[in-house]
Amino acid sequence: MNSLRVLIVDDESAARSRLRRLLEALDVECVGEAANAVEALDHVAALRPDVLLLDIAMPEVSGLDVARHLQEPRPLIVFQTAHDEHAVAAFEQEAIDYLLKPVTRDRLGQALERAARRLTEGAGGPPTEALARVQRAAHVSGAPVRRLLVRAGAGHRLVAVREIVRFSADEGLARAVVSSATFLTDYTLADLEQRLGGAFVRASRGDLVNVDWVEGLAGGGDGSATLTLRDKTTVHVTRRRAAALRRALEG
Repeated sequence: MNSLRVLIVDDESAARSRLRRLLEALDVECVGEAANAVEALDHVAALRPDVLLLDIAMPEVSGLDVARHLQEPRPLIVFQTAHDEHAVAAFEQEAIDYLLKPVTRDRLGQALERAARRLTEGAGGPPTEALARVQRAAHVSGAPVRRLLVRAGAGHRLVAVREIVRFSADEGLARAVVSSATFLTDYTLADLEQRLGGAFVRASRGDLVNVDWVEGLAGGGDGSATLTLRDKTTVHVTRRRAAALRRALEG
């Protein structure tokens, strides 16, 4: 087990320090620490750890979101959570390791032994679709999403949701369109529609539009419509979506 290379991800410095001391006591190598999602993804790409000790309840971007953005080859993930028994049950169902805070040496040792066995067996981290199901079950935070993690070159960055004009479908994932650029995300349009609530509305199967960016709506003769956005682009609204979109805009 002492051959494991572990990366700590937690927004609280005291928690990171505690985990580093526990790893030292277990004679396990800590390759680094990260305090937020962007740091975590950058460190994973650069350091290639075997295991992430990943806090769930981090500001803006949760540990579950970090896990969904990991690229292959993915490290094994040991989640940390201070509460939410329903989330813990979901993690167990999806075979995702977890630790309840405050983390003890014995419990951390058990989780790392399990991780070492899985690495020996050649098993990777949990698949993205499993993480999506766990995230919906866990309800990490009911607070509005203010910034969204997107891909940027070889790394990631945070984009303010209010600056996103719309999302468009791109080979199963959603592309965030801002006034000066577009960024691929690791979410589907359905994921984003659920996460962002009434702030964004579906115009079609392939378009999710920021309500605050809508400047005008013109009806078509066949029951469809055309949205004009503040950046002067237009988005076609299908007949099936037109009535619901009008209600959303009036609300």
